Amino acid sequence: MSETRFLGVALLLAGLCAVTLAPGAALALVDGPPPVSDCDRLAGFRGLPRLPDAPGTYAIRYPEAAVTACEDALRAAPGDPFLSVLLARARVARARDDRTALDLLNGAHDALPALVSGEIGKLYETGRAGLRTADRQARSLYQEACDLAPDPQSRPGCTRLGVMMIEGRGGATDLETGFGMLERLCGAGWGAACTQLAFQTDLRGIGDMDTLSTRVAALFETGCAAGDLLSCSQFGFRLELGEGVAHDPARAQALYREACEGGEPQGCSYLGEIYRSGLGVQPDMVEATRLFAMGCDGNDPYACVTLGDILSDGRGVPVDLPRARSVLEHACWLGDPEGCDKADSLR
Repeated sequence: MSETRFLGVALLLAGLCAVTLAPGAALALVDGPPPVSDCDRLAGFRGLPRLPDAPGTYAIRYPEAAVTACEDALRAAPGDPFLSVLLARARVARARDDRTALDLLNGAHDALPALVSGEIGKLYETGRAGLRTADRQARSLYQEACDLAPDPQSRPGCTRLGVMMIEGRGGATDLETGFGMLERLCGAGWGAACTQLAFQTDLRGIGDMDTLSTRVAALFETGCAAGDLLSCSQFGFRLELGEGVAHDPARAQALYREACEGGEPQGCSYLGEIYRSGLGVQPDMVEATRLFAMGCDGNDPYACVTLGDILSDGRGVPVDLPRARSVLEHACWLGDPEGCDKADSLR
């Protein structure tokens, strides 16, 4: 089984901002807060919503629709810098090298410095919006975001800064500061920090090895309870295996579904495995294929490789070699060598 089933980093960046109203719109405040838009639903960040109780998505599943919704919302409220951030997020999801995303973020920086510094740092770390991958610039921008703590919008940047310190990327390795940062953020209820703390603790075997699996599972459970859907997927996987926690495949399935429905791709992949293997459900290759496709669309390499195998072999679904080759090439682009090899074999 590919290691890509086990690892993943996904962080949520958002916050509250004020909406500037024209004088003629003053009466709208009497009726209540600005309405939640389709932009919030399709491109909003979970955990730090633009408006109280606004929905969000872990990853943008429908980028074209998200771009249209955010452009419409920004035209209706041109003074809202948070909508500019969401539009930037949507445009990068639609086309990773869309340089207009950087312009939108820079324009929102003065109003939302912690949020925007973290978002631009992520663009440098992942090489998007026409930027070359540059860990040093990313780490510097995450530090700028983190320096604005306790602003809630600093938490995503601080989390990524902690990971870079632990991994020694973009600067010196600093395990003590990096782990300390993640521990404080997790303790304060920021689920993504719990997720990264679990990954880093597991990867480096921190602490008593006899209790390692139990501690890692507990961190994922804490992250899930705090709203981080990647933690939900990872905790579910440990429930499925009985690793560090009592075996509970029914609860694992429920967590996979919750994560998948919220836009977290590994949850879709794990749920696809449930339907492919018939673990507690009737085997259903059509449903498994649908779920693996959702995972692949969310850039989970394991899902893409598995989907490619199903489509090339016709396992319970019609053979579709062009689509199989496409998803395997996508897995290759995501860095999975197995995807590269299998794509080559179909050429």
